[in-house]
Amino acid sequence: MAQAPRNATQALDLGQVVRIVGRKLPRIVGSAVVVGALTVGVLSAMAPKYMSQAQLEVTSGAVGDGVGRPDKEAVGTHVRGLLATDLALKMAKELKLTERADFNSALEPADMFGQVLRKIGVGLPKASETDEDRLLQAYYKLVRAYQVRETRSVIVDCTTSDAKFSAECANKLAELYQLSLRGRAVVENDDFRTKLAPQVERLTREVAAAEFEATQFRGKANLFQAGGGQAVQLKEQQLGELTAELTRAATARADIDARTSAAREMLARGMGGANPDVQKSTLVPRLEESRVRLERQISELSATLLPAHPRMRQLSSELASLQRQIRDEVQKVIESLSNDVRVAAEREASVRRRIEDMKRTVVSSASDTAQLSQIEAVAKSKRGELERVQKQFEAAQSTAKAGTVHPEIGIVSRAYASNEKVFPKIGTMAPLAALSALIFGLAWAFMREVAMGGARGGAPIVVAGAPMVGAALLAPTVEGRAPDAVAQVVPSIPQDAPAVVNEVALETRSEPKAADHLPTPVIEAVAILIAHAKSGVAFRSLVAAQDASVDARSEAVDLARALAASGRETVLVNWSGESVIQLDGLEAVAGVSELVRGAVSLNDAVVGLPGSSAKFIASGSGLDAIDGGSACVLLDALDEIFEHVVVYASHARAKELFAAIEGRCDAGVVVRANGRSVEMKRGEFLGFEVSEFLVVPITRGQRVAERVGAVPARGIPSLSSYRPLNGRA
Repeated sequence: MAQAPRNATQALDLGQVVRIVGRKLPRIVGSAVVVGALTVGVLSAMAPKYMSQAQLEVTSGAVGDGVGRPDKEAVGTHVRGLLATDLALKMAKELKLTERADFNSALEPADMFGQVLRKIGVGLPKASETDEDRLLQAYYKLVRAYQVRETRSVIVDCTTSDAKFSAECANKLAELYQLSLRGRAVVENDDFRTKLAPQVERLTREVAAAEFEATQFRGKANLFQAGGGQAVQLKEQQLGELTAELTRAATARADIDARTSAAREMLARGMGGANPDVQKSTLVPRLEESRVRLERQISELSATLLPAHPRMRQLSSELASLQRQIRDEVQKVIESLSNDVRVAAEREASVRRRIEDMKRTVVSSASDTAQLSQIEAVAKSKRGELERVQKQFEAAQSTAKAGTVHPEIGIVSRAYASNEKVFPKIGTMAPLAALSALIFGLAWAFMREVAMGGARGGAPIVVAGAPMVGAALLAPTVEGRAPDAVAQVVPSIPQDAPAVVNEVALETRSEPKAADHLPTPVIEAVAILIAHAKSGVAFRSLVAAQDASVDARSEAVDLARALAASGRETVLVNWSGESVIQLDGLEAVAGVSELVRGAVSLNDAVVGLPGSSAKFIASGSGLDAIDGGSACVLLDALDEIFEHVVVYASHARAKELFAAIEGRCDAGVVVRANGRSVEMKRGEFLGFEVSEFLVVPITRGQRVAERVGAVPARGIPSLSSYRPLNGRA
């Protein structure tokens, strides 16, 4: 059973409204199909419309405006020019638009739809309108010009009932606009050249005077420019060259100074001959060779001769002489390097003095330089203005003839006749009309059911043969009144009942008991309830007698046991206010009365049904008046725990409970005596009119069916058989 919230004030279940609307779906779909077919018929009677487009592009601004690329405002100006009234009238005259029904509503429509409307008085021309008024009114509906976003392109399109004429109309509009721009350009060129001629002459004289003044002042102030086309003064160029020369002199001095220091250091360490500058001398390498040769001879003779030997003394003297010569040569090289250092330092100092003199000269002529710059700026400005005016004058002169004038807007793509209809699109509009009709029909049916359900005070709305979701209560049956809906009474087992009945015979989740005999009507009732229950959704059944003369307590217990034996989590709720098991003291435990008052929790009130896996909730003490809101809250809580909730009440108490909870049950089980009870009326349960409510009858007195499997025994249990869920005795 759907877990929709149940309370005393909610009389309408939107889920059931949806299912009621679902039953009307075939009729709504049929209506939508009819609407789609009518749409096809109406659209087929209309004359098809064809659109052709020509693409134009704005190439440049107006002559003489100095703008190479037009902005979006300039493009917008051309769009407005394409839709000018005088251009529309000119095109209407050339194409004879007033003789076409598309542009003149006074003519007979070309399609059947328009003719029918004309016959019933719709679309007739107004007496006060002229042909020109009707032409312009239709023209601005059928002819459009617009700019393509973020581009310089302009689209011109025309929509008529003739594809070829649509293309001709779009192309003609583009051509006429080009001709108008070309004629306007000729007039503008003549005026522009006339205006520019005196400006060119005046600017030529002013530029010559300004440049002569600049040249004269430069010679007077000795502020000549450097050669080679450079835009710098001669003094500034000389100052730059001296600065570069100073850098070179300082670099050379530092290099020579470093070489001199390195040579002196190597000489002090006795390695003067290894210096690169010393190696450049032609004498030092020969002396080094002689020194090496003498040292080798001394080394060879030292093995046989003593140091005091005359030969050894001679060789030692020659070696000392060679070393003195090498040292003298190295010293000469170092002195030469020192002289180079002094020369480089003097050269650097000379360059620095020249730079200082040049700086003083430049500073002294700063005022003359500033004045010269001002004179040259004026001359340059006048020269630029003269060049701009001359360029405009030459451009206007080159386009003086009409044949050489290029319009500001060019045709990029001409319009061509397209056989694709833009209206009516039957393949798109007809399905959309049918879909709209379907959506409207569903919405109307849904709102109607909601409104009618509220107007009836919460009539029960359920689907035949399915668990009821939040069913509400109709008014009791009144003689002579036609019921709003017909009840669904299931007098026998459905076609798939055998499989369901076999399910009832499954083993219980308690200890196995001896085989038991259950009445066939109870087995059939269990099969029907299981067949209509949905997997994973709680199912709620109300068990009551058909009248006050029948006691249905034993059937309620059998029903709960059989449902539990089928494998469903089942609870039996005694709402009768009296003992179900007919044993003194058995109903003394806490039950429905205490749960409704909030005195105990479910764990304290729910006990095990003896010999079965089903649970049991007693009536409790003081169960008098029934509060619908509290009863719905309790039943909803049980729906969250158990798969099947079996509620038992006596005939009178069941009617009171059914009214209090507004019929929020999935099924009603009616127990009646065979041959003695009044036949059940269709569409009625406990004297109330119900709509599509599952009513399951149990008739006593039928033969007992042998049960297959282990089903808990039906008997009168003892008080000790009850075991609370929390383990209390």
